[in-house]
Amino acid sequence: MQQLMQGKTIVYDAITVKREGGFAFDVWHQNHYIPSVLAGGQMLNVQCYGSPLRATYVSVFESNVEARPLQGTLPLPMHESIMSTERHIATFVNQQYAPNTGDPFHDTPILYPVLFSVPADNKAGEKDFDAWYDEEHLGILLKNPHWPMCRRFKVHAPADGGGTPQWTHIALHYLRDLRALESPERDEARATPWRARLAQHAWFKGDYRVLHKFGPRRTS
Repeated sequence: MQQLMQGKTIVYDAITVKREGGFAFDVWHQNHYIPSVLAGGQMLNVQCYGSPLRATYVSVFESNVEARPLQGTLPLPMHESIMSTERHIATFVNQQYAPNTGDPFHDTPILYPVLFSVPADNKAGEKDFDAWYDEEHLGILLKNPHWPMCRRFKVHAPADGGGTPQWTHIALHYLRDLRALESPERDEARATPWRARLAQHAWFKGDYRVLHKFGPRRTS
């Protein structure tokens, strides 16, 4: 299972911009901001995605550096088009993928991140949540041919202040086609008694995003 893992730590970096500043920001993001983060030498590579609906750019940086040393060492994005930023440094928890999945990091055009906020003092709830994801939820979703893989991470030092939710868990779903989100497998995964029990908790309401890839970058 570990063969597809890229790094033990990710930096989930989301930037939302003014819609009218789109093209200039694209150029700055790819030619200035991304290289400035990679120049520190702590990243293995980065996958870049965007959401036309939200006018949001998301970079998923991969690193083998532990989460704590990365905290506060990365350059912050500074551009006149930026409306808001959201950065989470998260450590690898688990990954599952369908047989014959190939290389989802380069073969899948869509990233479907789901962010949850599990209370830090709710250890039983976190254990139940992790077990549900690993033992039931992903097994159903990965039966769909357009849903080859998911990686899960736990956020280190969740963001605080500025109206940003304190997300604690990130699931990165890699999709080949948006039809996966309207599939019988997804309907089945969302209709189990186990999920219904978790959904009774206020914290279980997550943030769901659809992002389209616009090119990987590597440090080598």
